[in-house]
Amino acid sequence: MNLDAIWSKLFGKIPVAEKTLGDYLSALPLFQGLSGRELRALEQQVYLRRYAEGEVIFREGDPSFGMYIVVSGAISIERRVPDERRIILATLLPGDFLGEMGLMDDAPRSATAVAKGPSEAIGLFGPELQKLTQHHPDLGLKIFTSVGRSLCSRLRRANEELQRIPRAQESIVRGAGHE
Repeated sequence: MNLDAIWSKLFGKIPVAEKTLGDYLSALPLFQGLSGRELRALEQQVYLRRYAEGEVIFREGDPSFGMYIVVSGAISIERRVPDERRIILATLLPGDFLGEMGLMDDAPRSATAVAKGPSEAIGLFGPELQKLTQHHPDLGLKIFTSVGRSLCSRLRRANEELQRIPRAQESIVRGAGHE
């Protein structure tokens, strides 16, 4: 069975009456600047999926196959903590993407993604991106560059948050000393 058949069976290419996948793709910040030809090529390799409230997109520990871009609704990224509670790490909105590490390596998913109401996401999976890159190397480079820039931005924000922790701890310690 070929990969297209597997992905179509798992994720289904949903016909969209009012919008094409290309319309969705061209509106996403991740794909800004792609030409019409590039968007049409990309459109052939992605999958639109609708999720019901509470539906799991992927679970922590699942194999990674690729990434998703939120088109509508909201998706929360959750992680299990030692006492078995789940904490929400982030809530992603249209234009945000998740699971991008699945394009880079085969490590298991590091968190669980859950639809926070009716949501739509576009899936771009490793085998399709590889095929796209073989046939359209410039397009593959543009996609990886865009994902890379977004990852750099996320890393910078995470570093800024980490730098705030010692200051917050210091403030708490000073406040506790005045009681």
